[in-house]
Amino acid sequence: MSTPKVSIIIPVYNTAKYLENCIKSVLEQTMPEIEIILVDDGSTDNVSPKMCDDYAAKDNRIRVIHKENGGLMSAWIRGTREACSPYVCYVDSDDWIDADMVESLYKHTRLYQLENDKNSSTEYAEDFFAAAEIISSNYIVEKAGERRKETQAQAPGEYVDKELDLIRSNFLGNEVRPVTMSRCMKLITRQLVLGNIKYCNEKIKMAEDVNIMLPCLCDCRRLVIVEGGYFYHYRLVGDSIVHGYDKNLLNNLNLTDTTYRKIMQEKGIFNGQEQLDREYVIMLFVVLKNELRCPDKDTVKRVRNIFLREDIRKKVLETKITVSSKANKLLYMCMKNPNALMIGITKAILHVYDVKTNS
Repeated sequence: MSTPKVSIIIPVYNTAKYLENCIKSVLEQTMPEIEIILVDDGSTDNVSPKMCDDYAAKDNRIRVIHKENGGLMSAWIRGTREACSPYVCYVDSDDWIDADMVESLYKHTRLYQLENDKNSSTEYAEDFFAAAEIISSNYIVEKAGERRKETQAQAPGEYVDKELDLIRSNFLGNEVRPVTMSRCMKLITRQLVLGNIKYCNEKIKMAEDVNIMLPCLCDCRRLVIVEGGYFYHYRLVGDSIVHGYDKNLLNNLNLTDTTYRKIMQEKGIFNGQEQLDREYVIMLFVVLKNELRCPDKDTVKRVRNIFLREDIRKKVLETKITVSSKANKLLYMCMKNPNALMIGITKAILHVYDVKTNS
């Protein structure tokens, strides 16, 4: 096998139903210089671990790591530490990618530019931009009976220096982030990830990818948003956190808020705290939807207990955010006016939406 330039890391936990489709899409990559790391995070289905080993026996590009269960974050961290390539690419085991994804993204890297610049004598390890860069594509949300293209809000192009600083000043606190904080659909300099793993808190279950992408985006020296490039297929399954109920979601929001404030402070983002004030209120939309989806019958009491709490009410009423979508306008109104009628109306509309989108 030729020396790999990209390590594709796939965390695996009881996903045998989707794993074949995922691995097949990675094996079909048009770029030959890849390694594939399957991290079995202590699967208990008695199928996924063997599938990983069987694929490794058939293709020498595949390595398998079997580890005790530690959660998704621990799995991709382990894969990153054992990777051999200058760039990493993450694919979740229930998703899949187009055959030309890695090659197409790799052609936007500084390493590719240096390889193809006959006049350049700069070594990759010495190149300022190659040492910390992120190449991002777009993606497609795949759901039963529905395919929805999602495009990065930031315009396609290369961002360095002051243009990159401008993006950093607006990372968080908006309905739509300029760059999605998912670690997937990207090529990322491996050393950039390794240098920021210290910020990863494995207790975080809500928007946990922000744990690594926020510090990486703060430190990156070159960001490329690829035009088009809907290479990554994100499978939305019925038991997703988006449609379930998590009784610990508010506690998790408070944990993420503390963690991300530390990152912004240490990275020297001048308006980081202001961004996170807005981000907290934006993420309260998720908390409200979570409570409205709870199967218990005391919805009004639970919602009021949260949104009439002094500290949360102060944040909701005093933090200025911009809300444009109709759905978020309704949630925002309910957060500011958590009376029984408003809560009932919002819950009913959300229920109709869930039935429609899951049918």
